[in-house]
Amino acid sequence: KKDLLSSSFCAFLTSTTSLFHTRTTSLGMKLKEEAEKQYRDRDNANRQAAKASNTVGDRLKNDSNSTWGKISFLNEMTLSTIIENPHSLKAARAPSLAASNSPSAQFLSKSAFSASNALSNDHLKRHLAARNEPTEGGKKMLIERLSTSIEDENQREVRIALENEHCRIRDIEQKGSVYIASKNDHGQLGLGDLDDRHEFTVIPALRGKQVCHVSAYGSVTIATTLTSKVYSWGGNGVNPIVIGDDTESFALPQKMVKLDGEETVVTSVGSTHACSISKAGDLFVWGKLGSGNTRLVPEYVDKFTAVSVACGAKHIAVITDEGELYTWGGIGSIEQDFQVQATPIVAKLPERIKVVACGSQHIIAASESRVFSWGCGNGYRLGHGDDCSARISPCEIAAIAELGGSQILDVGAGTWHSACVISNDASTNESGHLYTWGSGYCGQLALEKQCVAKTPTEVKGLSEVKEIICGRTHNAAIALDKLWTWGSNEHGQLGRSIQETDVTFSPYPGIVEFGTIVNRIGRGVPRSVACGHDFTVVATHPYEGPSEQEMIKLLETKRRKEQEGKEEEARLLLAREEEEKRQREADAEKKKIRYLTSKRLCTMDSTCPGFTYESSTPSVCRECGYSVAFHTIVADEKDDNNGGGIKE
Repeated sequence: KKDLLSSSFCAFLTSTTSLFHTRTTSLGMKLKEEAEKQYRDRDNANRQAAKASNTVGDRLKNDSNSTWGKISFLNEMTLSTIIENPHSLKAARAPSLAASNSPSAQFLSKSAFSASNALSNDHLKRHLAARNEPTEGGKKMLIERLSTSIEDENQREVRIALENEHCRIRDIEQKGSVYIASKNDHGQLGLGDLDDRHEFTVIPALRGKQVCHVSAYGSVTIATTLTSKVYSWGGNGVNPIVIGDDTESFALPQKMVKLDGEETVVTSVGSTHACSISKAGDLFVWGKLGSGNTRLVPEYVDKFTAVSVACGAKHIAVITDEGELYTWGGIGSIEQDFQVQATPIVAKLPERIKVVACGSQHIIAASESRVFSWGCGNGYRLGHGDDCSARISPCEIAAIAELGGSQILDVGAGTWHSACVISNDASTNESGHLYTWGSGYCGQLALEKQCVAKTPTEVKGLSEVKEIICGRTHNAAIALDKLWTWGSNEHGQLGRSIQETDVTFSPYPGIVEFGTIVNRIGRGVPRSVACGHDFTVVATHPYEGPSEQEMIKLLETKRRKEQEGKEEEARLLLAREEEEKRQREADAEKKKIRYLTSKRLCTMDSTCPGFTYESSTPSVCRECGYSVAFHTIVADEKDDNNGGGIKE
């Protein structure tokens, strides 16, 4: 029995021990598997975070419309991909958007932090040492220090990339660009949106294109480059003047391929029609003029050789190489007064015409010394004095003829007003004085508080004018190689601020910033200017002024000289005040000494020879008996003033 019990007990112990060993082994394997799974999950999470980080970076870099997509980063490696090589971290560049508040930036920042959190303290210290950063502190401090170092370095790279991009844009823009300001409800600013601009803004699509001529009317603009490329935009996508490959992109400059090869040099725009002239004088017309058919393709007019063209609302005026003026279309306030002319006819003018301008319903033309006007005369826009009736044929403006010996340099025509530039100096024909007339209730006459001028009136405060450009309610002029604007500024069409606070217009010409550095980019002097309805467009020459660094030095030198001048002025003022004070003190001392040492006559007794004190009563005069207070006339001063005496 004992042997049987002993054998059974031993078998029980053996089976129990085996079961315990099996269960223990199973538990150990399970714990090991769970540990390995956690490690794999953490590793997969880090890899996914790194992959997502790179995916976002790639998406941002491939996005051509993103500012960050234009930045060339050196590398995309994240912390999780360089754990084994801390020195490569110094060259790594994860796409950093730390300067941005976008969700992508926050996601990348979190991804970088999670990747840093996966590193051991030894790895963190190795990375910090490779970046010449302190390696003291715990894990949290090391992670924060490394993240800050990476973020700072990425931001430095971003700043460098942005600065390089700015320099690239600056070099292109300074070759000559187009700037525009004001109302933008029909895409007339060419900026790809419908937002107004109250300051002159460059049109990116025409940056550096070297546009040499611009024309505008209504809400349409046409620009011509030195290489005879023609661009048009605006019109809200429905104006037949704007001819481009993409009719939906009316708010952006569209190349007019149908004028390619025609060697276009100048253009002019009307309400629904436009014209262009080539180098050889070929005239092309397109759009809709009057009740005629709409021409979607520019048509060649072979009747003459054109040298200048101007378009009004519904009419055209062309100067030929022989000085003749051809007009067609319709002008005037009522159609029955002016029959619409479908083909060009010669205007009856006594002299060769030099310049011409078209308003909405009238024409201003000038020879060397005479100015003619015709069309609708409402508002005295024709300049014939009290008679503001319409003119069917050209009539000379008598007020300009009376100036005598004047030379006409330029003319302009708006909706209700007109203008001309006149030189009274026979020795020069480059610039002159500006005269305006008509109605200008938005200050477009530049005659201060005068809103109506029946005859041409000289504009004061604006001299050496070369060109005048009239819009509907505002004007622009080029004088002294500077751009001047005045009139309505309701939509910011003047491109500058005005001093008037109670009205939205200014009758005083003011300078707009051209020919200088604006926003770290040089703007050339104006080359061509056009005024549409409530907007202004300017094409510039290449910028030839000082560079940004030279300008900074010039401004610093100017500021230092001004400061030195102020200090010198203050020093001289202080020296002058000290000298005056010293002189006053010296004069007072001399007067005091003279008063004390001279004979003092009595004001109460004229017979008193002078104050003589009594030893017993020193304040009383021994001669007259009056107090010393009554002896205030110095004897030598009395003699000097012929006995008049002076009280001290």
